[in-house]
Amino acid sequence: MPQANASKMLCEVKSHQGKPTMFVNGVPRFPMAYTSYYPEPFRYKQMGEHGVHFYSVTLTLTDKWLGGDKPVKWNTPGLWRGPGEVDLSVVEASLKKILDADPNALIFPRIYCDSPAWWDLLHPEETNGEGALGGQARRQSFSSLAWRRDAAAAVEKIVRAVTLSKYGTHVIGFMVTAGGTEELAKAYDPSACAQKRFREWLLEQYGKDPAALERLFGGKAEALAIPPFDACAKGDCGNFLDPQKSRLVIDYRRFQSLEIVDSALAFCRAVKEGSDGRLIAGLFYGYTRIWPDTGHLALRRVLDCKDVDFVTTAGGFSYTETDSVLKAGKLFYSEIDTRTSLSQWISKLRPDIDPQGLYNEKRWFGPPTIPESLQRLKAVFAQNLVNGWANWWFDLWGGWYDDEAFLRMFAQMQAVGDESLRHPRQSAAQIAVVLDENAYRYLPYGAAQNGGKFAWIIAQLNAVAAVGAPYDFYLLDDLSDLDLSRYRMVVFLNSFALSEDQRQMIRSRCMTDRRLLVWMYAPGLISDRLSADNISSLLDMDVRMAAAHPKAQVTVKRATGVTNYEGAAVSPFLYVAGGADAAVGQTAEGQAVVAEKQEAGCRNLFVSMPPLPAHVLRHYAGQAGVHLYGEAGCTVYASESYLALLASGRQTVRLPKRAALKEVLALRKGASSLSEGEAFPVGTAFDMDFSEYPCRVFRVLAQ
Repeated sequence: MPQANASKMLCEVKSHQGKPTMFVNGVPRFPMAYTSYYPEPFRYKQMGEHGVHFYSVTLTLTDKWLGGDKPVKWNTPGLWRGPGEVDLSVVEASLKKILDADPNALIFPRIYCDSPAWWDLLHPEETNGEGALGGQARRQSFSSLAWRRDAAAAVEKIVRAVTLSKYGTHVIGFMVTAGGTEELAKAYDPSACAQKRFREWLLEQYGKDPAALERLFGGKAEALAIPPFDACAKGDCGNFLDPQKSRLVIDYRRFQSLEIVDSALAFCRAVKEGSDGRLIAGLFYGYTRIWPDTGHLALRRVLDCKDVDFVTTAGGFSYTETDSVLKAGKLFYSEIDTRTSLSQWISKLRPDIDPQGLYNEKRWFGPPTIPESLQRLKAVFAQNLVNGWANWWFDLWGGWYDDEAFLRMFAQMQAVGDESLRHPRQSAAQIAVVLDENAYRYLPYGAAQNGGKFAWIIAQLNAVAAVGAPYDFYLLDDLSDLDLSRYRMVVFLNSFALSEDQRQMIRSRCMTDRRLLVWMYAPGLISDRLSADNISSLLDMDVRMAAAHPKAQVTVKRATGVTNYEGAAVSPFLYVAGGADAAVGQTAEGQAVVAEKQEAGCRNLFVSMPPLPAHVLRHYAGQAGVHLYGEAGCTVYASESYLALLASGRQTVRLPKRAALKEVLALRKGASSLSEGEAFPVGTAFDMDFSEYPCRVFRVLAQ
């Protein structure tokens, strides 16, 4: 790679207008980007011509596929050719392709860091042996310190070469990836390498005292091993792991996540060292909503690391606790892989890549028309814009946006995003939703993933999103120092395992200011032991526990009417036997499963058979003083300067204070381009029609 003077590029993430923001050479930027696994120069060119100048490009250290279950080919060869040998010509060619098409490009390559086959053969004890994954027999263990060291050295070499090259003034950072689909996913690893590390880790956790380990787990320390998968997939108190019976499984779940994260952090550190701290580093992580079994239970460790500048999840929306990411001063960079009417199977576009049609699945198709596709892309972008996230459009196989209508939309999105940086962007939400990544360690594999026994957690989060008011989404431990003053309602999704310190923190910080606290299913059930008494003492209600309860109709009676909903099957089954002010929700047998209790500083609402429907949550939110912008079923994103609503039909939109609204990114049903939006004069209530355009985005002009 041609050498030049050291790059003058400086890219960093700093607070700006209330949100973490990318700064490039001291200038705040709205870094909406484009990327594809199989890029073509003309697509870079058309993006640049429409004002999009940020790009990512995929590089890989290995010739193996991404670690998914369907092996197809990379478009570029692996860079890591042998010990100490990195093919920089591939990197140069990838960067040159972008810059030839768009001389104003700013690029953050992503480097897939899985081990090459030659490395596996040199270090068989550091791999998963012959366990097939993605059609390839060997993969490195995330517990391999040798892989971390060697791969990090390769990453640092690439970064340093790029920053010193003639391309250095166009490269703003690097994203490091590994594991399944690049997203640091690995479900279970009983390899010899992981077994050794697990024993060492247990000794570190318990004071390097073999006798203490023997007392806790029974058996000699040197005989301790990763539990068999069957033991990890079976609860011993209904759908929970009892800490007195399954401590080894619970510890293994934590260990697994830490090993994955520590590997990725080693690569982020290599980016910082290779660029002398001048470039940003990021990674995929935090898929707690959908992948808690794949090592995604250590987001706090990621957020505490100074070498991480941005965190990413796919899907275009949030699979993670985005407001924890922002609170930690990191940029949340959303990967939008939303399909369009132009999406096709890769086997048709590139038969050389997928000759067997392994990806010929309906999920790769989008809406049938361009106008419908534009509506969908606009709705996804609205959430990113209002919440202060960054995003890139992931044109996976290529061709998803090959129409002028999409390109014009991207141009207008970029202009709106650039303009947003000039205005205050703090969240306006008065609802906080908290999820505890630690609690998932007390669930067996499969319980909270892929439609398992705790699938109601996602359903409950979706119901919160439909109350007609915005919400912020945090990790539980953020409550210890979060400014709670504007939150009138806090929803605890899965606070199943609370230490005494956490309970005291919640009492002193959350159970104040006449706030509404909504507790789902089994709050505080687990401490040193698993007992319903732990819930009773937290909520000041008499909570009892039975073995299980199937799905059942729950009848909620309020002054405004009666609601019936289907409560999820639960095991153990928890119900209120006394101590509540009102048992408002009951099963057909008369057991109280939705109950209220007024305390000195707060009101507790306990829901032991979730998910509670959106319109019932809306009733309680209104009672708590939460401002409701729209009707039940309306999804709202709101900041100091922007408001987006996803709704249907006609309804009245209400603002918390007087302001004028100016619609941006207006798109009429059936139209193939954006048009001038409506302007609403100063007021607090506005009649709006969502029948033709279900997503509307407004600039809030405060008076």
